[in-house]
Amino acid sequence: KCLHSHHRRLSFPLRAASNDPTSTDSNQPINPTQAPSAGDKKDWFVDGKETARRLKIELGLMSEENTESADDGDDGVASTSIESSSREDAMESGRKAALEFLKSLNDEEDDDDNNNPQLTEEQKSETVETTAGQSSTQLFSGNQFTFPSRKSHCLTICLVPPPSATTAWERLSNVRRELKDPGFFRWPPHANLLYPFLEPSFDKESDQSKEEQYSEFREQLSITLTSVAAQCKPFDVEIDTFGTFGGKDRGVLWAHPKSKYSAPAADYDGDEEPLIALQTLLENHFPSCTDQRKQGSFTPHMTLSHYANITDALEAKGRVESKWESTSFHVPEIYLLQREGDEGQFKILAKIPLGLGKEDEVKLLDEPLAFPAMPLEEEEWVYNERMTMKNRRKNNFKRRRRG
Repeated sequence: KCLHSHHRRLSFPLRAASNDPTSTDSNQPINPTQAPSAGDKKDWFVDGKETARRLKIELGLMSEENTESADDGDDGVASTSIESSSREDAMESGRKAALEFLKSLNDEEDDDDNNNPQLTEEQKSETVETTAGQSSTQLFSGNQFTFPSRKSHCLTICLVPPPSATTAWERLSNVRRELKDPGFFRWPPHANLLYPFLEPSFDKESDQSKEEQYSEFREQLSITLTSVAAQCKPFDVEIDTFGTFGGKDRGVLWAHPKSKYSAPAADYDGDEEPLIALQTLLENHFPSCTDQRKQGSFTPHMTLSHYANITDALEAKGRVESKWESTSFHVPEIYLLQREGDEGQFKILAKIPLGLGKEDEVKLLDEPLAFPAMPLEEEEWVYNERMTMKNRRKNNFKRRRRG
């Protein structure tokens, strides 16, 4: 499951809090940062050292034959003569191994939406031209989100065809099923704009309770998203081209959601596609969320499936292009999505209507809602494809570590 809670699972979900913080219910999750009680008889160092040892063996960082178990001391207990520096070195070694493995997974998280796709020369020139425009910067009001927070892969702001765009949903879902997309259950057809997105980081020293801080986080998030929504008008998206990225160890096939205004406003300067301008505006308001622009520019893409290498992705691209019919849909809103844990499905936490009036505001839901066309459960073929992809990434990590 989760080796490091805030990478995979929200430590404090972005929905209305109801748990009593004083509760002693044994079913409540254990705080991973909480120190063991004085009366706890467990040897926490031995447990941690053994966990680190097993992790390094599993990841191929050491051989099992050349390591000693953490309980190889007298009477099955680790020797008490271990110096504190040796203990710190052992624990640090295990911590680094775990963090490196998690970083490797998160860098390729789910549908590889932290990466910019490989572009054709024509697409590259288009990207340079559109991102050089100043329209989104001119729109920026300076209302940056500053509430203490941290990035989470359980949250995203993204473009999703609205439920009313039934033809787009049907065609995209059919092709993802045909291509055996491992993310078919967890992700709707989408193009990430800010991913990972933000969850609250609570101040234990604050006079405010966690619930009060959480309420303020939601309020400030609503205000900032409302500011973004008010500065962008609805637009149209057309999907008629595809691309790939990856290499010898992975491949991704994606669709390009090309955007335009159906009737450009008088103040629109035409230098940017609406979706690119919207993403830039979002980054201006949430300056810590720049993962979609790691290579200097943002290229909107909707992942269709994953492959073992780029060759397989290119072959799939040819098959899709041979029978795809151009598909268009109107975009009146974008979405803030949330999932519960690595295996959870992304659901609607907030609709962000574009072109909000002065009296309107973005409201966060207390309980996330699923898109109507999303599957209710993960089918066996989806689970199998997801496990295959996860094992492939794990093996790739081992090979990189071995040099």
